[in-house]
Amino acid sequence: MKKLMSCLALGACAMLLAVATAPAAFAQSDPQQGTFTLTEPLDVGTVTLQPGTYLIRVVLIDSNRDMLQVTTTDRSKVFVTVLSRPHVILDDEVMPESRYVVWATTPGQPRALKTWFSGDRTTGHDIVYPQGRAIELAAAAKESVIAIPDAVTETEYKTAPLLVVTPDRTVKPYDAMAAQTPRKPAPVAVAEARPSEQLPKTASRIPLFAGLGLLSLVGAFGLRALAIRAA
Repeated sequence: MKKLMSCLALGACAMLLAVATAPAAFAQSDPQQGTFTLTEPLDVGTVTLQPGTYLIRVVLIDSNRDMLQVTTTDRSKVFVTVLSRPHVILDDEVMPESRYVVWATTPGQPRALKTWFSGDRTTGHDIVYPQGRAIELAAAAKESVIAIPDAVTETEYKTAPLLVVTPDRTVKPYDAMAAQTPRKPAPVAVAEARPSEQLPKTASRIPLFAGLGLLSLVGAFGLRALAIRAA
């Protein structure tokens, strides 16, 4: 009887552990990534991508900044890894497919990726450019551009100071309170979004958690009944 009680107790603990770890397992299987095709050169951070098909995905750093990595569709080659900042949009502006917004540039210069919105997300990713390139973009687009010092390397993205470059070429420290308000992004003609290669979205996790919780309750009542019978 004692051996049976021990086994039941271990089973109940295992069910509770499954409930606790299930969110983490689902989170790891839901990356943000998308595939796009270029018909002309496009600047992304420090690299000018040539016409072709690419995979873009998020590499998490912390809640206020991420990295975006552009690779071949099979991830065999990394073309660029750039720093990005969150760009919030309204719920009614969320779309199922990825969207790509570009900066206006001076004639003769390739356009530059401004923001990538992954499908079904309320937060996009603003590309952070090196200061020198940000000065050019701000002047051409007549908008402020978030930047980092030119000397910053990829290993320093997590702690690198953020800057704001204004259209008149003034460089100031980035003020988090000056973050942009949600606005509708314009579509981009230079990049064609392709179906994402990410795993299909799973159904709601609420039924799973409810079922695991019910199993835990049944196990607890079973242990109590056995304890009373043993007594």
